Amino acid sequence: MPVLDIPALIDDRVRAVRDYHQRTGLERAELDLSGGIDSAVMAGILALALGTDRIALVYSSINSGHATQERARVLADALGIPLVFHDLTETYQAMTSSMVDNLEQAGFDRQTIEDRIRSDNTILGSIRSCIRAPLGRGYLRMMGNGLRHGTGNECEDRWLRFYQKGGDGEVDSNPIAMLSKGEVYQLAHGLGIRLNAVDAYRAIITAAPTPELWGAAVSHTDEDEIGTYLGITDTRETFYSYIDPDSGAYTSVGLIERVARFVDTPEGVGLFDDSATESDLIRIGRAAQQSAAFAGVDSSAIDRMLAAARRTERITRHKENPNCPTLGDRTEMVRSGVLTNQLPDPTE
Repeated sequence: MPVLDIPALIDDRVRAVRDYHQRTGLERAELDLSGGIDSAVMAGILALALGTDRIALVYSSINSGHATQERARVLADALGIPLVFHDLTETYQAMTSSMVDNLEQAGFDRQTIEDRIRSDNTILGSIRSCIRAPLGRGYLRMMGNGLRHGTGNECEDRWLRFYQKGGDGEVDSNPIAMLSKGEVYQLAHGLGIRLNAVDAYRAIITAAPTPELWGAAVSHTDEDEIGTYLGITDTRETFYSYIDPDSGAYTSVGLIERVARFVDTPEGVGLFDDSATESDLIRIGRAAQQSAAFAGVDSSAIDRMLAAARRTERITRHKENPNCPTLGDRTEMVRSGVLTNQLPDPTE
């Protein structure tokens, strides 16, 4: 398994978060709890690092679905941390309505704006993400100030940058940024055992990942949204890796994690290099076809994924925040035997 020592990984991330708080002199933390896997893992890490009485967990709803609210509530109860629930629906509706009015008054065509909004759910989705950020920061200040922790993992934050810069990207740290989605699932499996919260974590592990930024009336998952964004909607491969909720073993290896592990090899290191020539990219593509990172993947899917990864990395660079600490790096974890870059074969 990519996580070779789950208890050691938990201890490492707990120690890193605790040390960060000690260095800054700030004892409290805020976390947006979404009902998804990444925030569930961070909630468990924070509980172990700081104690439950120093954490603010905030669930902000904007036409959110009942299922995510319930998963967040059950996990917070299992961890013994109060959950702040804030319904932003009326605020959001009033604000977006005024925005359309204001654009029209400034001379923009209202029909064009409304048609654009109807045809692209990510427009209002990005606004939902952005107005949640100051809410979490505000609750943190009201409770005595502290650090606002992020939930971005490697599969979302590294080259895809699947986050909103002024929304879920507005944080003071990203302690799981070096872990793939599959490794985050494995960490959740271990935290469920460590914290006596197996059932709460299992419910989240088995739920389909969703940003839930389009409103409860529009169902969408990370897999669907990422596939559309990358222009790859007809592959049999998943974009994320997933695990068995009982054993914690990988049941599938996602294309995003495959790209990451390939780019970490000498053969793939130039994929995101602006100076790469056409011959360089052909060489990299051929190496990918032979790489263990893409074992069992159709050759056409590999070619399309590499091209999509390169294109996406370039157009999302404006989101990169090098000043947001990850509190450690993958290389050291691999060197110490906590992680491995060797991907498993779930069919074996």
